[in-house]
Amino acid sequence: MMTTQFALIIPTFENNIGFKLAALDTYIKHLPKNVDVFFIYGGNNDTSIACDKNGVKFTDIYLPVPDQIINNHKKLFLFFKKYKKVLKKYDYVLKLDDDTFLLNGDILSNIKFTGDYIGTKVEINEENETILRYKAVNVKTYKIREPYIHDLPKYYCKGEFFILSKKSLQVLMSYKGKLKKVKSGLDDLIIGKILEEAEIKINMNKQLFYEHPCNEQQFYKLYTQNYELISTSN
Repeated sequence: MMTTQFALIIPTFENNIGFKLAALDTYIKHLPKNVDVFFIYGGNNDTSIACDKNGVKFTDIYLPVPDQIINNHKKLFLFFKKYKKVLKKYDYVLKLDDDTFLLNGDILSNIKFTGDYIGTKVEINEENETILRYKAVNVKTYKIREPYIHDLPKYYCKGEFFILSKKSLQVLMSYKGKLKKVKSGLDDLIIGKILEEAEIKINMNKQLFYEHPCNEQQFYKLYTQNYELISTSN
């Protein structure tokens, strides 16, 4: 029986190097061999760099997209397009925010998923619609002035962590609509809307657990709490 192959995609920024180093020093060390890690950057470059930090292998992907939080969706869609051939080998793509700690990534060696769009399901209704549209505006560090004005899905998966199957990835790659290029976007809402239009259903994530948001020091605290026995046995 063939082992399920995973790509762990972590959109990040040059000034978030502390989160990247904390991830490499903690949970990423214990990801099994069937998981490949990609850190996705925007900026002016267009290249990929195979990296090795003390035996922990990963790939840095640089894409010609303005490196701002409102362009995360453009960064992801361009990555899906430019690295289409690379992504063909994976059964699932796991998208994780850089300030999110994966609590039990070591179980990916023998995990089985059901569904094409997996994560923490959120329903958009009259009570939370305005909050979601202004979510990025209200986070001062983002420096965003405009709310999200585009059509919303009825349901979507929280953006800090969700999982896409080959089928969902193909839907996103072949999508020709306007949402890929909106000026100020929220990747979780955009991906949720595109998959909803393609009638891709959401399955709740009941196997992989995480903490969000975390600062760098919390990464090391959570690492001691959740991976200490693994680290000691190795």
